[in-house]
Amino acid sequence: MIKNFRRWWMRPALHGPDDTAKRVTWLELFYDLVFVVVISRLAHHLGLHPDVGGIVSFVLLFVPVWWVWVSGTYYNERFETFDLSFRFFVFLQMLAVAAIAATAEEGTGRTASAFALSYAAARLIVTLMWWRAGRHNPGVRPVTNVYVAGFSVSIALWAISAFLPASPLATGLRVLALLIEVAVPFLTLAAQRRVFTGTARKLPERFGLFVIIVLGENLVGVTNGLADVRAFSFVTLLRFVLGLLVGFGLWWVYFDNIGRREPAGTGGSLRLTAWVYLHLPLVMGITAIGAMLAHVIGLHGGAVEASVRWILAGGFALSYLCMAALTWTLEPEEPELIAPTLSSALRIGTALIALLLPLLGVPLTGLLAALVALHLVSMGVGVRAWFASDHAGRTDVH
Repeated sequence: MIKNFRRWWMRPALHGPDDTAKRVTWLELFYDLVFVVVISRLAHHLGLHPDVGGIVSFVLLFVPVWWVWVSGTYYNERFETFDLSFRFFVFLQMLAVAAIAATAEEGTGRTASAFALSYAAARLIVTLMWWRAGRHNPGVRPVTNVYVAGFSVSIALWAISAFLPASPLATGLRVLALLIEVAVPFLTLAAQRRVFTGTARKLPERFGLFVIIVLGENLVGVTNGLADVRAFSFVTLLRFVLGLLVGFGLWWVYFDNIGRREPAGTGGSLRLTAWVYLHLPLVMGITAIGAMLAHVIGLHGGAVEASVRWILAGGFALSYLCMAALTWTLEPEEPELIAPTLSSALRIGTALIALLLPLLGVPLTGLLAALVALHLVSMGVGVRAWFASDHAGRTDVH
């Protein structure tokens, strides 16, 4: 047993450029299930508070949840091992994220302190993993030392804020802590380019799975909305179908144009970094859409309808704007399906039209129909380009 210690408690070792394994493990899929719960509770909170205050709370809570997931995912990309130590640390992360899920819905109110401590614990575990990676891989310390120092400051700020009464000071400390965490990786870009020479192994699939998680909230929103309706009508059923089509269109446009392709560059490149960061507003926008769809099914006028229209159209526009920007962060494909200029222009135009719809006072049913129509334009352009290209008929490309 002692002799085989290093087989079941391994030292983290940096994956090199020759390590091209891309299969997401069952443990990673299981780990993501905890985030399904967190995202669901955040969407539910936004659904209950479709106003400016609800949006602010949603953003302040969503960003740290996303950052926990990204930090763990990026660590796995570079140092994942297949032993008991890795499972131990993943379980600790799941405990902390489960606590985040339990406190997320009132994370800026009644359970703000518990949320802050849960988040600090989750970040502490991931930071410890980065410290351990640097300890056993001296060559990566120019990156890991900065990570550990910067993230430790952020963790301290979150912990301090948990013991302060609800106030602008406590909120300010948490916002400052998040800004530090978001900024720290940019301080290491040059060092990352030297030490992280491998391309993305599993990042495209991992990020695609997270997009699937938030798209699931669209299905939850539509289904819950229909389940809560007391009297069915043609309008209710029409909105149900249109709501499903909105989510289906988001899946179609993202995975046909973004999710199936590799991000450009290696660790530390600006394009890969932009690819990672742009997914944050993308998944926030998709989650906001799902949160509003439950309202859309059963609303029949009133003050809430105006805010629901704006959040729904805004989430849709934000998603398309992010996909427009993501187009420029991808590896060029051969043969080129759609020129990046045309693709991004189409998505920017789609986003602008979506934002015009609430200004025109389009009712909810008409708004849903218009969003589906906008999807159909992008889907039609993509389908036409696909079947006109050399990709058509291939079984190795989807």
